[in-house]
Amino acid sequence: MLAEFRLTWRQALVRGLRWGGLGSAAVLVIVTSVPGERELSELVWIAVLVPLPLGALCGTATRFRVLTRLDETGIRSRSFGPRAFVSWHSAIAVRAERRGARTLVAVYLVDGSTLRLRAPYDGGPLDRDPRFEQKLVLIGQLWEAHLYGNPPD
Repeated sequence: MLAEFRLTWRQALVRGLRWGGLGSAAVLVIVTSVPGERELSELVWIAVLVPLPLGALCGTATRFRVLTRLDETGIRSRSFGPRAFVSWHSAIAVRAERRGARTLVAVYLVDGSTLRLRAPYDGGPLDRDPRFEQKLVLIGQLWEAHLYGNPPD
């Protein structure tokens, strides 16, 4: 294995807190729409204290699920879908590509398709990966080295 990339801890935590925030909002809407005897302040605490930690836990678990591994044969990308493998010789370019609020690594293939890697990526102020450019350059250098027959030891 030459290199392995995952979400940063910060990216995973922010992703989980976003999920938890959405869950809190959904629980709050459901709880406030159901008539009952409880006070609203008690329901707000329940809506906030339950989904936020669960979201943070799920986001942290996502860090271990999203993986990009570079080895001598090519790029292996694992995320929520099936595993994807691209050999070095079937890639024609490795570039940074903007997708919404994120900049991610796109591997353009000979057949015209594109493999967009889920890690590494660089997002907004909370999703920033301070080493994203270094990781992008490393992926590009490994691709060029294998393409032209000079892979590192």
